[in-house]
Amino acid sequence: MPVTYIPTLVNDNAHDEEIWSVAWSKKANVIVSGSLDASVKCWDASTGEFKYELKEHALGVMSVDTHGSRAVTASLDAIIAIWDLENNGTLVKKIVGDPGQTWSARFSPDGESIATGSHSGNIHIYNIETGEKTTTFSAKGFIMSIAYSPDGQFLAAGADDGGIYVYNTETGQLAHTFSDHTMAVRSLTFASDNRTLISGCDDKCIHVYDVEHGQLASILTGHTSWILSVAANPDISKQQLASGSADGKVKVWDLGMRSVIETHEGDEGEVWNVAWNSEGTKLVSVSSDKTIRWYASSGSS
Repeated sequence: MPVTYIPTLVNDNAHDEEIWSVAWSKKANVIVSGSLDASVKCWDASTGEFKYELKEHALGVMSVDTHGSRAVTASLDAIIAIWDLENNGTLVKKIVGDPGQTWSARFSPDGESIATGSHSGNIHIYNIETGEKTTTFSAKGFIMSIAYSPDGQFLAAGADDGGIYVYNTETGQLAHTFSDHTMAVRSLTFASDNRTLISGCDDKCIHVYDVEHGQLASILTGHTSWILSVAANPDISKQQLASGSADGKVKVWDLGMRSVIETHEGDEGEVWNVAWNSEGTKLVSVSSDKTIRWYASSGSS
């Protein structure tokens, strides 16, 4: 029987406006959420209680990510902020990018750099300690999503025209271009095997790619509107994927069976982002109705 998940906590009105992004930090035991209201808030990952706010941004926060005890946030104000979550959210580094150049931000697997997507089609890499831009990969279109493979070998970028670009970070070369989607690719995630890339798109389809061989492996359908977020369960043995959509639903998929395990409803707006804990036993989602929801597998505490 597949592992299933049950709703455990709900934070209503967690922000004043839509919540666009969320990430889970195991080391600090916090959930980090970013909102259209320009706020970034940290919540106790176990109880859902508010802990503290990260104050730096002046405009909506589109992207949050965590690595160890650090978080990175990217905002419409073109600021990339790096925070220490074990020190009450102390600001570690502030990087001011060019307008439109910091749409999404992700830590590299070694935690030493940040990759950002941009309106211009460039993917910029910044060194965390110095704040300097070290590398730029050039793609096409508005880069709306980015993801590293867990081993750091690949960096993938998804564009508003449906294109997906996969770069080999060791050689600095473009490894693959996928053009199977027909609309904006809003989310990307790698499975823990480092070779399975999964995309969520406005065409209501989830694509699963074999990056090693440069092939489309499968297409998952079931959402009735834009797919805004996809997140692979870090526990590779479960072969699971979570997705959030503008149809207000969170779905958990079995990648092996290529089918939906369960569908969670209840959000009154778009589910903008979903994130797993590091063990793959719990899931969190955020939506335009200002709500944060927790889910846990049976038997997890």
